[in-house]
Amino acid sequence: MVITCLCALWCDTCEAYREGFFALAAEFPQVRFVWLDIEDNADQVGDIEVENFPTIRITRGEAELFLGPLPPQHEHLKRLIRALLEKS
Repeated sequence: MVITCLCALWCDTCEAYREGFFALAAEFPQVRFVWLDIEDNADQVGDIEVENFPTIRITRGEAELFLGPLPPQHEHLKRLIRALLEKS
């Protein structure tokens, strides 16, 4: 499973969210965490519409399991990760 946070360097919310996002990687070593700046990596963002930050994309292989904004509290992402891992 890959969890990508789609953010922007200029976004204060994203910068405040970043440290905790990567702290979750220690709790979920079986998951790959990726930070993707939507402006610097526009080619990797493709057709994804990012309207709010942080926007989270979760994939497993080619399957997209989740795509959308989450409140910038890490507990929301942690619950989502646990739920998706339980389904697999």
